[in-house]
Amino acid sequence: MNLDETPEQLAARTDLAVSMQQLGHALVSHHVDPGIATELAEIARRYTAVVQHGEPRDRASEMLSSPRVTNALSGSRAIIEDGQDIDLFRDSIVSGRTNPMGIGLHVVRRGDAAVAVTTLGPAFEGAPGRAHGGIVGAILDETMGHVLPIIGEMAYTANLTIDYIGPAPIGVEVTFTARLRDRADRKLWIEAAGESAAGVFVRAEALFLAVDLTKFTNADR
Repeated sequence: MNLDETPEQLAARTDLAVSMQQLGHALVSHHVDPGIATELAEIARRYTAVVQHGEPRDRASEMLSSPRVTNALSGSRAIIEDGQDIDLFRDSIVSGRTNPMGIGLHVVRRGDAAVAVTTLGPAFEGAPGRAHGGIVGAILDETMGHVLPIIGEMAYTANLTIDYIGPAPIGVEVTFTARLRDRADRKLWIEAAGESAAGVFVRAEALFLAVDLTKFTNADR
């Protein structure tokens, strides 16, 4: 999605998203003077009203017009090359660079695997000193989904099983690696693991079901 943006539009939206993410982490991890909090709230409300006057966006139509989908519908399923960034959906809450509430996951193809890297900030803290398990689960699912363009498929998550081995740290770089383990007709079994410098802290396996591209945006699938 959003692959028709100009470089200037993408750069501006990315800068805005990163700045808002940083503000969110700062607000969670620091005491805020009530006056400053009130001022920030007023600014946010004012600009929310301005942005809402812009032209609405529709995810389904943007997805259907994206090069990946249009090429696939015409019979050409482009494969992500080894070493290439996997930039599927720039507004993704997990890996989208332009989502102001995003996690900021950066995903690259390494051989037959999708490798995702991020540093989780204070806004994603669950128990003290560790990331919320739901955030870790979302990252696993997203990283597994990035295996799909490597194998030339589109699919959705049917089942996700997670084994939390240890705490996912906050404030240090963490890496998630996912690859296809097996497949049978529409069924794709994908496995993944997350680790930091201290070792593996989570493992997961998921069943994805490949879909007819003409029905990809249909919620009933």
